[in-house]
Amino acid sequence: MEVIPIAPRGFCKGVFNAIRLAKKTALENPQVKITVLGQLVHNRYVSEALKLLNIDTLDEPHASRIELLSKIKDGIVIFTAHGVSSSIREEALRRNLKIVDATCDDVWNTHALIKSAQNEGQTLFYIGKAGHPETQGIMDSFSEIYLIERTEDVPDIGKHHKIFVTNQTTMSKNDIEHIIHAIIKQYPQAHIANEICAATRLRQQAVERIPDADALIVVGDPRSNNTQMLVKIATQHGIANVHRIESIEQLDTALLKKNMRIAVTSGASTPAKLTRQVIDYLNDYDFDHPAPLPRVDITTLLDE
Repeated sequence: MEVIPIAPRGFCKGVFNAIRLAKKTALENPQVKITVLGQLVHNRYVSEALKLLNIDTLDEPHASRIELLSKIKDGIVIFTAHGVSSSIREEALRRNLKIVDATCDDVWNTHALIKSAQNEGQTLFYIGKAGHPETQGIMDSFSEIYLIERTEDVPDIGKHHKIFVTNQTTMSKNDIEHIIHAIIKQYPQAHIANEICAATRLRQQAVERIPDADALIVVGDPRSNNTQMLVKIATQHGIANVHRIESIEQLDTALLKKNMRIAVTSGASTPAKLTRQVIDYLNDYDFDHPAPLPRVDITTLLDE
């Protein structure tokens, strides 16, 4: 069995900075209650590791950020790498919470681009995934903005508008290009600001270039959009067996064959140690005497 590690792996810059900021906050405020508003990044192992630092993660399915914020009574609130709306910031300040903002620089840049376009009177189109916290932060921050998930969502607003188009940073570049093409066809005057972040784009391109693999393992959380996009792109590019797992603990050894070439990659919010553990296990795999799957040690997971 040949194991093909696909680079890049490990945390992207935005995730690394968010975790560094959270750890620094815990170190400097040992007696203060610290709560992350939602998942700091989309990886449950990261949330578990933060808990060891006395950082709580407040995240409930289908609850809005404002609903979650209402449950934080005091202390420090950390805004996640995905960003939040100005109304969330104002409410946190009104309630005398200390704010630590871990918003990714790429997300900040998208907010700034949209604000500038809006000030110039342009009509705003935003390509994103409804319900994703990054998209929700955008939709809550700006009025009169059209959310586009599919080509069918492109609105018919007449040809005379100045149109500005941008997107969620973790989308599939293939999906973005497809929707952008539909927008330009309908609105040739549209200004396009493709904001897929470099880390997401590089990972997607690397998956497209995997050489003749029989299978691909994508290590990442099911709620991580950039992880899901890697799975989607690999399938679109003809890799027959694509498996997303959170860690080595979910690896199905039944898929392993002696003569197979198996590639391994990970989402941008997946700790490098989780991916390395999968690669090491596969490299050492003995088909005659397979070792049991190891456990994940979260105590050193954030030491990257």
